[in-house]
Amino acid sequence: MTSEPVQVMFHLDQNSALVGVLRGAVQFQAVQAGFEAESSAEIAAASEAVCRETLSQVTDADGGLDIALDTYADRMEVSFLHRGQAAPAVGLEKFALPADFATGSEGINGLELLSRVDRVLYNTENGRVRTTLVKFLKPHN
Repeated sequence: MTSEPVQVMFHLDQNSALVGVLRGAVQFQAVQAGFEAESSAEIAAASEAVCRETLSQVTDADGGLDIALDTYADRMEVSFLHRGQAAPAVGLEKFALPADFATGSEGINGLELLSRVDRVLYNTENGRVRTTLVKFLKPHN
């Protein structure tokens, strides 16, 4: 991988049929960036889970879901952006808390998600909600 950042953008409507394509793209990009197979699979699985959870809460009026895959020399970031609620970021309570403390609906086990990525970042700005998964590239010896 070169030291130049690479960005790939996706836009999904409420239809979750293309979530598998997103997972494949994340895994491919992670391998291209130099991640080992296990790390590539972890960020891809986490991205798919967050994407499915987010799509389940996005309405037609929200305008769908934008996804950015950003690859840097030392990390990969997968960001999910949509219009909607101001806080908390879509489903984050499910990601950050054990399942029995979540809102009661079926969702992602937060501890499992957090074990697959190094950071989960979120913010809201101008009516847009952003959830970002970050996975750092481990240096090769």
